[in-house]
Amino acid sequence: MLNKLSNRLKNISGDKKSVLALVGGTTIAQALNFLFSPIQTRLFSPEVFGELAVFTSITSIIGTIICLGYDQGIPLPKEDAEGYAILKVSWLFALIISLLSMFLLFVFGNKIYYNFGASNLSYYWFYVPLLLLTQGFIQSTNYWLIRNKKFKIISYNKVIPTLFVNILSIFLGFIGFLNLGARLFAILIGNIINVAILLFSIIDDIKKSWEKISRRNIIFKYKNFLLYDIWSNLINTLSWMIIPVLLNMYFDSYVAGQYSIGLKIIQLPISIIGASFGQVFFKNASEKYHNNELYSYTKKYIKKLFLYTFPFGLILLFFGRELFVFVFGEKWINAGLYVQILSPWAVFWFVSSPISIIYIIVQKQYISLITSCLNLLFRFLAIYIAFLFKNDLLAMLLLSISGIIVSGLSIFLSVKYSKFNYVKA
Repeated sequence: MLNKLSNRLKNISGDKKSVLALVGGTTIAQALNFLFSPIQTRLFSPEVFGELAVFTSITSIIGTIICLGYDQGIPLPKEDAEGYAILKVSWLFALIISLLSMFLLFVFGNKIYYNFGASNLSYYWFYVPLLLLTQGFIQSTNYWLIRNKKFKIISYNKVIPTLFVNILSIFLGFIGFLNLGARLFAILIGNIINVAILLFSIIDDIKKSWEKISRRNIIFKYKNFLLYDIWSNLINTLSWMIIPVLLNMYFDSYVAGQYSIGLKIIQLPISIIGASFGQVFFKNASEKYHNNELYSYTKKYIKKLFLYTFPFGLILLFFGRELFVFVFGEKWINAGLYVQILSPWAVFWFVSSPISIIYIIVQKQYISLITSCLNLLFRFLAIYIAFLFKNDLLAMLLLSISGIIVSGLSIFLSVKYSKFNYVKA
């Protein structure tokens, strides 16, 4: 049996091995986060998780533009020298934006965090530029590894830092460091380990005598990433990351923390199973499009996704509260309630996420930008209306309803545009 398995693995194509390596690393990293979560939720309070969610949201939003989008261009050039030049430009922008954030937070940090209702975060302002700088380096260097097909290193680098972050967080919690600073310190150490692994993996590339290419030429040649792509990514990130910030601002860090844990559980199957579904659908849908069979294939795939997701949604809907109390502890009962309310939206989101790749296939990427803008608008309105009624459960209900509307619209438009026939040039 082992010999048969070994022979099958040897016969897997290079592309499939690459996908398996990346998905495997992501899966293990997510599994580690999930396995360590019950310990962390018993050590750290919901308020700490809420403050961490707000802090992470702010850094993630800035992190979307940390390299000004140029990192996405690293795999594109034919010559490695040009790809390496884009990598260095990405590092430069990461450094500039990190230094700029350090200056702004040093001067205006108290006022900024106070306006977000998170004045406690001002004590940890110095973590922002450090995390942004390491994040920019990691993000851009990963694209260099993708260019050179070093997928195993990327996979290992998802798992090893995740393991260190969780172990260090738990250790700090056990010895009495139960505040936000302990969590941020663990994340920073995880990023530093990530950077060290990446540096070791590209040290030979750094030592090479690359052809000198003007930074100005590189910035101008790949300016579309700055002018167009980055804004779509920013709005999409903002539509997700703004929720903990708004919950903290209009309610408190307790509500934001309960939501952040609930969302993490909802996102778990998306990040593991959904990513695989998306990759399979992308490959097959592209072929079906060229054969003018995309419409029928899309409808069948949507039915399959609903079939796989519906039981998961039902479990969360009827047993979410009990599951959260059992796994994470009594103080996370509200997270279970939130998940019960959000579970119908989770089903629609799970289905819409992979099939929205159709917009890329039929060259209608602006639809993704429109749905991201709608998400951002509806989520803000949902939380603001709930704030007027002083009801956090109403916030979850409105978020669920608005999510179903936007995800349902995305599914409808995906089916609609899947009818587009491929026309040979």
